[in-house]
Amino acid sequence: MKPAVILPIILVLGFAFFAHNAHLQLASDDIGWLHGQTPTVFDEYRVIPRLLFTGLYGSIGPNVIAILAMIFFFHSLNTVLVYVLAASFLRNRLAAAMAGCIFMINPITLSTLTWISCFSYVLGTTFALTALFLFSKGKDSPRKWAWWAGCMACYGAGLLCCHEILFLPVLFFVWSWLGETEQLKPAGWLSGLAMLLGLLVNFLFYRFDRFGIETGQLFSLGFMAAFASSVLSFGLILIVAYPISFFVPPIPFLTNAFSEPVRWGLTLALLAAGVSLFKFRKQAPLWLVLVLSFTALITPYIIRFYLMPASVNYDISYVLSGRVFYLPFVILALVEGMLLSNLFQSRFMQGRVVGWLLALAAMGAYLYALLILYSPRDFMGLSVLHGGDQSPPVSWNPYRGNQAAWLASLGLIAIMAGVRIYFYYRKKSK
Repeated sequence: MKPAVILPIILVLGFAFFAHNAHLQLASDDIGWLHGQTPTVFDEYRVIPRLLFTGLYGSIGPNVIAILAMIFFFHSLNTVLVYVLAASFLRNRLAAAMAGCIFMINPITLSTLTWISCFSYVLGTTFALTALFLFSKGKDSPRKWAWWAGCMACYGAGLLCCHEILFLPVLFFVWSWLGETEQLKPAGWLSGLAMLLGLLVNFLFYRFDRFGIETGQLFSLGFMAAFASSVLSFGLILIVAYPISFFVPPIPFLTNAFSEPVRWGLTLALLAAGVSLFKFRKQAPLWLVLVLSFTALITPYIIRFYLMPASVNYDISYVLSGRVFYLPFVILALVEGMLLSNLFQSRFMQGRVVGWLLALAAMGAYLYALLILYSPRDFMGLSVLHGGDQSPPVSWNPYRGNQAAWLASLGLIAIMAGVRIYFYYRKKSK
């Protein structure tokens, strides 16, 4: 099927899922955004979303349908960009179609669209994906720096929407690993310049330290343990959570899967599997690039969660759904699209009957989630959902426990990896 046919189908299915679960109630923070007021001091840097909100409010007033239409438009644009990037990056149109569908129709991140105050995450992702698109176009162009100037401009604009794209420049460099080696040096310069811009915005404009955020904790053993146990495990957990979310609400699963024993167990298992399958190549393998890309996009979430003051207790659904995974799901959609494409092209799928059965099963899961499992109440802003008399949420934080013991286990895996690499090179030198 051609993109001209595939994309409209994906967008229509996505719109049906969005429209069925959207609601017309404005949360208290939504009203503040429409009047050009940021709900918290942490949101003061989100300049561009605030301008769009106030412009729309000044033109048509507090029309919730128009606001939701604007959000869905940018989500649709993000889906098209995910498809285009996946087709170029994976060089597989079936995988690209799967990636676009997964990103478009996602119960885990749907509240990013239905909760108006989360628009900055959608818009920031638009700028981030556009920056990646311009970077990809520039790689093969003799006028690469013209394309890359636009890439930098989009990255800078995205920083004024959401800080979650801070480490996006890492992708500029690692994505160039899969191309010609002469692209590495200019891509490295672009990545370094963009990262410098991001850090300048962080220190001079965000200045989260003003609000009691102790960034010095990022150099502690505790953060090292939290980061090491989260990067690989979060990716695997969210990949598994995606199909589950079409049959049961994902929050209970994510709560248990993000707990310390499960998170560390998955991390050690994945590292052990990586060591056993270790094999060097001249170019960085696609899987390594995807892992590093996901790491760059999930890191701001890990940092934010780890630095959250003990006195602040967010509702568990606030930290395990919606906006916090919207951008990282760009990479996870590519991973799942590639896995599904490999499945459909495997010997197991040689017969058309099996393919049609899986397609019907997928449509059945979609219809079940659309018509039975979810309702607009599942995707409301918290102030609307709980009302004004809500009790303080139960404190929940997965970054607690005996980190030293877990780090020792991680160190053992690292030693195994070092030994394997040593003998690999020793054998190769002979």
